[in-house]
Amino acid sequence: MKLGIIGSGAVGFAVGYTAARLGIVSDIKYNDIIEGKAKAQAMDIEDASSFYPHYVKMSWGSYADMADRDIIVTATGDLSGVSDRLQEYVQFKDATESYVKEIVAAGFKGIFIVVGNPCDLMADLVYRASGFPKERVIGSGTALDTVRLNTTLSKILNVDPSDVRGITIGEHGESQFVAWSNVFINNVKLDDYVKANNIAFSRDEVENLVRERAWRVIDGKGHTQCGIGSTVCSMIDAIANDRKKIILVATLLEGMYGLNDIYLSTPCVLGKNGMEKAIELDLNEEELKRLKHSEEVLKANRAKYN
Repeated sequence: MKLGIIGSGAVGFAVGYTAARLGIVSDIKYNDIIEGKAKAQAMDIEDASSFYPHYVKMSWGSYADMADRDIIVTATGDLSGVSDRLQEYVQFKDATESYVKEIVAAGFKGIFIVVGNPCDLMADLVYRASGFPKERVIGSGTALDTVRLNTTLSKILNVDPSDVRGITIGEHGESQFVAWSNVFINNVKLDDYVKANNIAFSRDEVENLVRERAWRVIDGKGHTQCGIGSTVCSMIDAIANDRKKIILVATLLEGMYGLNDIYLSTPCVLGKNGMEKAIELDLNEEELKRLKHSEEVLKANRAKYN
């Protein structure tokens, strides 16, 4: 499996290093507008070759050099100095559209995983610029937000994070929310679990902790890295090994939840063909309203800047 990474910053590095460390790809090529940075990241990861499950070929190249990749992760952008991911759209949309068209023109026929923020609108842009079917353009969406939710709840409930099956949906941004009606602790509904164990906590507080967690990390170290790198590699692994794994990713909604023509997160089956099936959750009325709000926020910003 050949992996291309556009953007050699903290997130791009984390994706490449994690993919190599887990042995889920055999060939990684970096690209960055600062060529020396792409070279440095590739060499740094290559220096740890003896510790990987198998040898991983490392290199760097132009957009045209990405034509032979099976998967390309777009990890461009910069959240420093902004307070809302949507602010990045106007700054990076033209450059993203340009390099996507150049990569496709060079002959790329693989799958895009869009990580650069705002990832829902950027996935929408990559979908339109590439001309690819929606199955081959996947946004990282609320996959990491869902992991953050599970980790937060595991601490509150004193259970293993793997036993928490939470759902964070909507925009990967300020309008995201927890679909509490679909949260389970192992196979027990959350409402039943907390009642049986006499546990009380603020759901609003949990949502705020999950929503703001990225900003707290950025405040402290300037970027997020480990969580998103591991999350994206779970998507790469699902595709590379045809795992048919269900992950909360952004996909083009065409009628689901009564929404149309927008990338938003819902559980999706990922396999060798990319996004192979989108699953519509049974949401209550309040959750459907909040999802509609996410749609309105994203469409308003898309219309404003396009």
